[in-house]
Amino acid sequence: MPGTQLEGNQMINSTQQHIQRFAGSAALGALTTMGAAFAQTGPYLPSDDLVVVEMESLTDGAGWSGSTSVDGFAGKGYVTWSGPDMSKTPGTGLVGFDTEITTGGKYELRLRNRHDQPDVTDANDVWVRVDGGAWTKVFSSQRGDWTWDTRYRAADGEVGPLSLELTPGVHKVEFSGRSEGFMIDRVHLFREGASNALSISRAPSKRATVKKTPEVETPKGQEPTKAELVDDAPPPFSDGLDLDFTADEATKSSESKPAKGNLKAPQKATKTIPTSVRQPGPFAFPAMDAVLADKVNATLRSADSGRGESTTGPRVRVNEALNAYSRSASRRGLSRADIALGLEGTSEGVGTAFSQGPFIAKNYANNTVDQNKGLRIRALRMNREPRDVVNRINDIIHWPGGDHCIENVLAVVPQGFLQWAHNVHRGPNPLQMLQRSLTWDNVSVRPDPVSNAPQLKWGTREYNVPDRRFIDCDFTEIPQEHGLYVSNAADTTLEGCTFLRIGSQGAQFAHRDNPYQQYDADNMSYLESPTHIVRDSHFIDCAYGGTRPSFNLTYFSPGTSANPGSILIEDCSFVCDWPTVRADGHSSTGALVICKMGGTDPLNPAVGQMMSDVTIRNSLFDFTNGDRSIASIRSVDELLIEGCCFIARDHAQPHLHIDRDYTGNDLGGTKTQVITVRDNTAVGVDILLRLNSSTSQQDRVYLDLHCPGEEIVYDGNTGEEISRRTL
Repeated sequence: MPGTQLEGNQMINSTQQHIQRFAGSAALGALTTMGAAFAQTGPYLPSDDLVVVEMESLTDGAGWSGSTSVDGFAGKGYVTWSGPDMSKTPGTGLVGFDTEITTGGKYELRLRNRHDQPDVTDANDVWVRVDGGAWTKVFSSQRGDWTWDTRYRAADGEVGPLSLELTPGVHKVEFSGRSEGFMIDRVHLFREGASNALSISRAPSKRATVKKTPEVETPKGQEPTKAELVDDAPPPFSDGLDLDFTADEATKSSESKPAKGNLKAPQKATKTIPTSVRQPGPFAFPAMDAVLADKVNATLRSADSGRGESTTGPRVRVNEALNAYSRSASRRGLSRADIALGLEGTSEGVGTAFSQGPFIAKNYANNTVDQNKGLRIRALRMNREPRDVVNRINDIIHWPGGDHCIENVLAVVPQGFLQWAHNVHRGPNPLQMLQRSLTWDNVSVRPDPVSNAPQLKWGTREYNVPDRRFIDCDFTEIPQEHGLYVSNAADTTLEGCTFLRIGSQGAQFAHRDNPYQQYDADNMSYLESPTHIVRDSHFIDCAYGGTRPSFNLTYFSPGTSANPGSILIEDCSFVCDWPTVRADGHSSTGALVICKMGGTDPLNPAVGQMMSDVTIRNSLFDFTNGDRSIASIRSVDELLIEGCCFIARDHAQPHLHIDRDYTGNDLGGTKTQVITVRDNTAVGVDILLRLNSSTSQQDRVYLDLHCPGEEIVYDGNTGEEISRRTL
């Protein structure tokens, strides 16, 4: 599993982790040792009055080292000054670039930088000069995260941004090492008024280069070769992706059978990418083998026995399978890779998966909804490890004991009787709580793309599952209900998961430890306070056309007064604008609901709220014409919403709804206590806070959610502002 997980509330309060990415890989060979002083190419050329330079693409500078060890960088990496302290001696470790300015005027130079020392004044600066002028110390006063904070101190002592008056022509920008540990990701040089000048989605600038002429005498009067525009670097994989492989290879990859041997101890097997789908260069396309096998498996199926079992007909080539499945998508101009990955409708405005940079929710407020649909899901799905193709994943009827991991499976559910790809049965009565966990790692569920498997309700349906983890999992076009429906008895985790066009809810976690309606209890009671994590997971166009359309991510009773829960939602996106308006006139539902559900003990304010804390950080919510509020949250001691972006487009309920009590007694008198909003962008979205939970006709107040550069703390009982400060 990628990254390092912290336990319980440590994860809720943790800062961004340093994740080792591609450490020691061949892709970084050019970064670790920087070469000659300036590349023998022409200057960078501005686009829309902006010049973008990736620092790792520059050369020379003894003392600078390339790296990818600190997550969040754009491009292929960043550079760090690893030489000695040079606070008194500029000119060491020289590195820089030329740029050809076409429109003169006032320009600003910004460095995307990072320094992590506890003292904000340590390891926080670099020497800069322009056109051979005086060296200037440029510094940042923000630590612990990637930032565009770039300032200098003028001769009069005043501190401000690094502004330059540049005339048309070629200018040279140079850097020299100063503080050991100072990291620089990229450089943006932009004319005053340039749009989206600090967006890391902006591609590196093109350069002018001069074709080399043969070393022969130049005929008298011959004009020199003109400079041409070239890309700064080749794409990470070839444009002409060959999706064909032989019939024998298709046979080996596409046998249609239940999964066997996938239930095992949680350990990582050695994974290789078949050479038939490996791409040239340092980057591969590891998902394509599984996806192509998916299409072959679906199209080659000649008959359904009516019992969910399939037989296999004559083999055909992969391209024929793709064509049969993708004609309508192809007419919309989509690439075959998008079609194969199930990414129709998520590609507008998005470049290659390896050039998107870190996910920063606030940067996407001005995007179109189609752009926001493809921000991260494409990168995740295009970089999955290989999966074995099956019709279904074997059910767990009696838990064999211990912790288990199901991994590297692509379940393509055929038309027939199967309502789920996987099922964990309720178990013996009375229910027992075994010390165990169940992890899905690199598992995908989708219906047969030819028949669409209209009977399919759930990707997985599970009862009485304690510690439940989904890592790098994908759920696509489950037609009726939910990608996953888990009745949990302990912690839950979604990390690196995607939910695309799920008919009802993307993910539902429902804790019911008492009998409800006509049903027995679904799970054991919480033995301790549960923690629920959702990180880097993305819900796109869910709740359209299903039988139970509702919030994309649902938590029913994720805690109790006796064992209050914690929820962290971080680096996620919830985007919904269905391509066809639903019959009731709506284009979306809601993103998130956290509430008490039937089948649990009443909440007791004398004991505590349902949730001790809920943190929503760096997440994007973009909903169009929804049929409910964008989010609905209840009964929390401390609610923190930080660095998020909320967008309501043509929306009748543009609210984050707090403490709505449907029946007058769902909350049992409990109440959200403190609401903190910090540095959020909210386009037409506010907080609707209910004040009185004793009746269904509650008093309400509306609170600011939009607070760029500010922190506001509200009293959840009265709605009054407790404090406000500038960050």
